[in-house]
Amino acid sequence: MHVGIVSFTDVDSGLDLANALAEAGAEVTFYSSRSHTARTVGDPHHPIEKLYQQNLLRREIKVRLIQLKRMRDPRMLFLMNSLARMIQSDGVDVVHLLIGGGELWIAVLANLIRRIPVVSTIIIPEPNIGEFPPPRVVIAVNRLIAHGSDAVIVNGKNHVSIMKQVYRYPANRVHYIPLGSRDVFLNWIDREVCEENDTVLFLGRIHKHKGLEYLIKAQPLITKEIPQARFIIAGQGDDLDRCRGLIKDPDRYEIIDGFIPGNTVAELFQKASVVAVPYLTAATSGILMTAYVFGKPVVATRVGCLPEYVKQEETGLLVDPGNKQQLADAIIRLLSQNDLRHQMGNNAKRWILGELGWMNIAAQTLEVYREAKVFKTGH
Repeated sequence: MHVGIVSFTDVDSGLDLANALAEAGAEVTFYSSRSHTARTVGDPHHPIEKLYQQNLLRREIKVRLIQLKRMRDPRMLFLMNSLARMIQSDGVDVVHLLIGGGELWIAVLANLIRRIPVVSTIIIPEPNIGEFPPPRVVIAVNRLIAHGSDAVIVNGKNHVSIMKQVYRYPANRVHYIPLGSRDVFLNWIDREVCEENDTVLFLGRIHKHKGLEYLIKAQPLITKEIPQARFIIAGQGDDLDRCRGLIKDPDRYEIIDGFIPGNTVAELFQKASVVAVPYLTAATSGILMTAYVFGKPVVATRVGCLPEYVKQEETGLLVDPGNKQQLADAIIRLLSQNDLRHQMGNNAKRWILGELGWMNIAAQTLEVYREAKVFKTGH
């Protein structure tokens, strides 16, 4: 089976999926944004070569990079038409689209691909609070991609009912497949970095629904009990400046503002003692799954599908969203009990590389492709 994977923005997830399918025996072509891929690999001139050199992508996987226009540029329609023809001329048997929140042109692409089965992973079926684009746009785009898809994959168990109730998508064509580990970041390790005691890491896009303000508000409570605790905030987003203004003790923080390259991501996760995921709303969390790959326990909130991926007292601790006291207490507990923290980190790594390993996910995904092909062609 020849699979075409299309992922414009979440390049890392696309790479992990492509590698897993190739290892399972599928022929794979990876289609992505040239600019996003270049930024991901840190090489604007030779991004494809860097993918292979850094072992981010298996050598047998073909890559097609597209120079995307701005989202509101009408030329994107012609570009998507060209991409649909390219996919067909490449001899792809099944197209797998990975769509984040409000990615209009991937949704348009789903409806331009006529003769090839289309499987879409809708990463954010339920919009996050206060994120751009607004919820009505995210829902409209999700409806459009669902209309053009022969099967839909979701990564949360409760997302199945959302697809059926909100989008009226046929129940027999919605498939739940768990998130996979972010193995690609392991290939960015260029040197071994020791864990730094009492270090709390918050990494990723910094929007209001990510709840960074509650980690900052919890910090005085944490440092009252763990005086040597330090906090790393790494990422970019429209809520960072507001959150900076809430910091009362800047000497305890290391703030890395901007896009975080892969080698820095790997270094930060190695340094961290605990990874904080204090989200107010969430679909799933790639940050959580990356923490597990590096053997780090998480403190996360009971929102969205996070409780599905955090085994309470085994791989991390769950707290109520927006509750700085619970957040502080959980972080204090992990920082003050080294054996418990390391045991949880080991449990997380074992679980993510075992039951949630990519070979299991690849097998489930290939079965969805086969079902989509039957639905599309009748055989």
